[in-house]
Amino acid sequence: MEKHPNADRLRVISLSDGQRTIEPVVCGAWNFEEGAVVPLALPGATIPHDNHDPAGQPFVLGKAKIRGVESQGMICSGKELGLSDAGSGIIVLKNSEELLGQTFNSSMN
Repeated sequence: MEKHPNADRLRVISLSDGQRTIEPVVCGAWNFEEGAVVPLALPGATIPHDNHDPAGQPFVLGKAKIRGVESQGMICSGKELGLSDAGSGIIVLKNSEELLGQTFNSSMN
């Protein structure tokens, strides 16, 4: 986990799905630390709520170049996953290392 080279409010992180490392992933959330287990969406995943769309429409995630770094995925908040109305940061799963690589569902939260 490191500061984004071209943006003060972003971080560049590496994640594991239990089988492989996914990197880099660019993230603007600061409510988690190294070792946290978080929901990861990979390119091709449908995200139920777009925080950047005033209507909050769903979208299909693609690789995105963010301030010069191509992000290989997106870690998700409850709002982005359609689980809450508040965008209070990334979902951090508790005591959940055994969940690595599994498809996220709301019962994991």
